[in-house]
Amino acid sequence: MKINRPRIPIGLLIAIIVCLILGIAALQLIPKYVAPEKLGKNVLLNAIPFILIFASILLTYIMIISIVAQILNNQISSRAYKIVEYILIAGIVFGVIGMFQPWIFKAYTVGFLVLLFSTLGFILWSHVSPKQLQKQEEITAITLPH
Repeated sequence: MKINRPRIPIGLLIAIIVCLILGIAALQLIPKYVAPEKLGKNVLLNAIPFILIFASILLTYIMIISIVAQILNNQISSRAYKIVEYILIAGIVFGVIGMFQPWIFKAYTVGFLVLLFSTLGFILWSHVSPKQLQKQEEITAITLPH
């Protein structure tokens, strides 16, 4: 398997760093310069650090998806792709079952984590293209009459 060297999206990396720095700065500065009474009434001031840090986490996940897709696109066999996809779907199903069963509290906790990571994995995996898919698209494009 030939591994492609990924192109790191510099603009996205800069946006991640800026959002994280602004979020951490807001987390430190807002309580220092705003009265506690005003903080208690103003939800937006309390939300600004959370939104900035959460945005940096989402942008980081988007960058990871982009890099993994660049590395794995057209490198994974169709059979291996389907196996990983079915494992992730099974994880989602077992996570939902674990979360909605009423008997064991520990299964709820484990079910939530399995559901979370299976869903994140499925989102990532859905951005990867197997080898055979690209060949079928090329054949279809060639054989269609114009």
